[in-house]
Amino acid sequence: MTVSEFAQKSGYAVFCKGEDREITSGYCGDFLSNIISRAPDSCCWLTVMNNVNVAAVATLIDCACILLCEGTEPDEPFYARARQLGLWVLGANENVYEASKKVCSLCKV
Repeated sequence: MTVSEFAQKSGYAVFCKGEDREITSGYCGDFLSNIISRAPDSCCWLTVMNNVNVAAVATLIDCACILLCEGTEPDEPFYARARQLGLWVLGANENVYEASKKVCSLCKV
């Protein structure tokens, strides 16, 4: 499923849009060195972190999208950098566990 399809079907907020890519897996985490070393390419990265470092790490891991959970919204530097880099940033009110179940069920990953 593409990120745009996922955004539409999930009903999650869309903070930034980027290249419409396939979501091939998911990865949950907030410890950036773990994300860099373990998150697979083209994943939906679920996190509660909302600072500019998230945009930098997202480009390093080549994720399909960032899903901010628990009502987290990007701060202004993160938002500006994500837009500049063409990253998809979505927002969910659910906790990471509930949001990850939705990623798995909708994306069949």
